Amino acid sequence: MKKEFESLKKELLSAEKVEGIVNYIMKKREKIEGLLSALESKINEVEKRMECAVRTSNDIHEVIGKFTYEVDAGKEIKMSVSELDKILLGSNDINIALDLEDTMCVVDDWFQLFREDKKQPPTHLCKTPQTHEFVKDIIAKLKVIDVDGETMQYILEQVGMSDQMLRQLVMSKPESDTKDLLEEKMELNLVNQK
Repeated sequence: MKKEFESLKKELLSAEKVEGIVNYIMKKREKIEGLLSALESKINEVEKRMECAVRTSNDIHEVIGKFTYEVDAGKEIKMSVSELDKILLGSNDINIALDLEDTMCVVDDWFQLFREDKKQPPTHLCKTPQTHEFVKDIIAKLKVIDVDGETMQYILEQVGMSDQMLRQLVMSKPESDTKDLLEEKMELNLVNQK
């Protein structure tokens, strides 16, 4: 994880060589996004490894807890082979989970924590990864300029999608929303006619 962080830090700190951080980020956006993505993946993996260690530790404590009263009372304890294995293997599993070079817990998907979340693309057009990235870029740019409704309407008109968008919004929203908007429009028309 330190390696990914150092790569990102090095890349960001070299921004002083370029006029302004914004220009730099725009020029190096793809590389910075890749470094951030690598760091995010590593952080997610470490968090899951820590969860593996905690769950395994809890399993060990559960087994040891069975014998606490007997030991405290000075009684002889009888531990089964499976209980001993749970303690020995569990302590070894904690070491594996915390060793970032050891991929066993990831490959074997301990506690089903390492499964990839396969998110469905938001639209049919976004099924192509490159197109989905373009769409994400467009959304990010619209957020940067804090786009308003009037500008969004203009954009939809310029790409010839205003009628299609109207239809999709009407069809995807509850009927009460459409009726409320229609009533509002009719009231405004009456006011404007006077």
